[in-house]
Amino acid sequence: MVLLDTLGLEASIEWHLHRCLKVTGIPYELAVNNAAGFDLSEDYAATIFDIYSEALSNVARHADADHVAVALTITPQKVTLVVRDNGLGLGEGASRSKRGGIAGIRARAQSHDGVCEFAGARNAGTTVTVSLPIRRAA
Repeated sequence: MVLLDTLGLEASIEWHLHRCLKVTGIPYELAVNNAAGFDLSEDYAATIFDIYSEALSNVARHADADHVAVALTITPQKVTLVVRDNGLGLGEGASRSKRGGIAGIRARAQSHDGVCEFAGARNAGTTVTVSLPIRRAA
């Protein structure tokens, strides 16, 4: 992915959020904490960006939100991505869907032995939390 190769993960997410603001008008907050002090492998960075992008796309298409917050934390043990909106929230059973964006997020996380959680209720927004373990060569 050219964007990731050129800017890196954190800057790519910030660039994309700013572009989404221009298109959707939804303001955002971005918090990045790279406590690990190292760059992620291309494969991990691409997976995280794809998960982030799908989560943000879901906000734009379904949430009717007027604010979104994205937090990316990288530690030596794991990468955690949280996307939270203040929109319509998840419908009953939506977080267990085997199709669409939620299923894609889940599959991408599982491809790296990660876990994802979807929390939300009608008219109370949605929070997507994804954690991927860091596997470093010995």
